Amino acid sequence: MKNVFITYNNNSEIGENTALRMQTLSNLYGFSVFLPFRIGKSTISQETKERINNSRFILAFSIGKYSKILRDELEYALSKNKPIIIIYDRKEKNKIHFPNKNNVKEVLIDYYNTDEALHQISNFLDEQFNDIKLKQQKNENAIGTALVGIGLGLLAYWTLSDSK
Repeated sequence: MKNVFITYNNNSEIGENTALRMQTLSNLYGFSVFLPFRIGKSTISQETKERINNSRFILAFSIGKYSKILRDELEYALSKNKPIIIIYDRKEKNKIHFPNKNNVKEVLIDYYNTDEALHQISNFLDEQFNDIKLKQQKNENAIGTALVGIGLGLLAYWTLSDSK
């Protein structure tokens, strides 16, 4: 699980900044975070597809109205049977819904209390990666959950400080 692909909506400063910070922090601990390659692209690039292929799971921030490129990336990840976590906030327009998919977890974030979202994500990762040796699974799931927790905290910080 040491490779994670993190994606976000086009023109989402909060989503992009969160993903960049998570990538920087993860590298300090031997964890690889891949981000989409979108420079001048309105469709999913071959480089982004390779990054998705090389990732253990996908984390998507759907903050603000979701973009076509985000949906394309998630649909590609689904076609490769990658586990996907989609984090969205209370605005229904932010929700990208993939019904009846066992490898997709849609998580509503409450910026004042991120514990429930983190708990849901931790359980989802445990379910998705129960094929790994027990000790290795617990370590990698804990690292993945901690990384997502950092992202949730950053989102909450930026959203709450932006709204004041």
